[in-house]
Amino acid sequence: MSVRYPAVAGSFYPGDGTLMEMLQEFFSDLGEEGRERKITAGVAPHAGYVFSGYTASRTYKAIFEDGLPETFVILGPNHTGLGSPIAIYPKGEWLTPLGSIEVDFEMAKAIAKLSGIADLDETAHTYEHSIEVQVPFIQYLAEKAGKEVRIVPVVLGIQDEDVAQDLGKAIFEASGELGKDVVVIASTDFMHYGPMYGYVPFRARAEELPHRIKEWDFRVIRRILDFDVEGMFRELREMRHTMCGPGGVGTAVVYSRLAGAVEAELLHYTTSFEVSRSTDAIVGYASIVMRK
Repeated sequence: MSVRYPAVAGSFYPGDGTLMEMLQEFFSDLGEEGRERKITAGVAPHAGYVFSGYTASRTYKAIFEDGLPETFVILGPNHTGLGSPIAIYPKGEWLTPLGSIEVDFEMAKAIAKLSGIADLDETAHTYEHSIEVQVPFIQYLAEKAGKEVRIVPVVLGIQDEDVAQDLGKAIFEASGELGKDVVVIASTDFMHYGPMYGYVPFRARAEELPHRIKEWDFRVIRRILDFDVEGMFRELREMRHTMCGPGGVGTAVVYSRLAGAVEAELLHYTTSFEVSRSTDAIVGYASIVMRK
């Protein structure tokens, strides 16, 4: 069995016992595990926990209080350029400082088979952080619930409407064929603004920048809340918006519509400026869930 070792423990999130302390703080308001199971998908950021961890925790808190699924299908952007353009991690387990979590190989195989574009490929996942940072949240809540939960990691080097339609349909059909209880997680950050990113589409006083960035992000978020994949991509193109994971978000929307979702809710929004106070690099983060 292959093992995927942590690549960003100690940088994006703590690599020691302080990880548990941080998660306990994020989930200090956690309620009881629910049984309704109405949530079909969630959107969560993947920056360093000090910047976006609380926002990400809001997605997972909502899922826990709705009821944990059997399998999380986690889609993140490929920042490294390694491996297959659409890469599903095959059989094996992922390690974090909290222990191991098993990949749902049956589900991974089924998605790859039903998709016209995805491959079973480990290489693309080797150093990629966008999925890894989601895993400790899932492990923490699975331990709280006393449940065995599995993951299907998928990294996307191509992100457009066609990818979203293909993967959303493949995940839905695979979960139906296998009788799997699934929640899709789209791992993404929103606006990347500043000289560090080489992208400064507007200028404003430092105290005004978070509001301007929020305005741009909310043009995209409104489309997500309306389950409008084409509109989301249109807004991204028109603004030259720098959201890094639109393919995963589009997949989550397509899957959710097929699974019967009728509403989406923005749970939390913030920017890195609230922590760093730096205008060299500002990134937006949002927590969203979709429900039947």
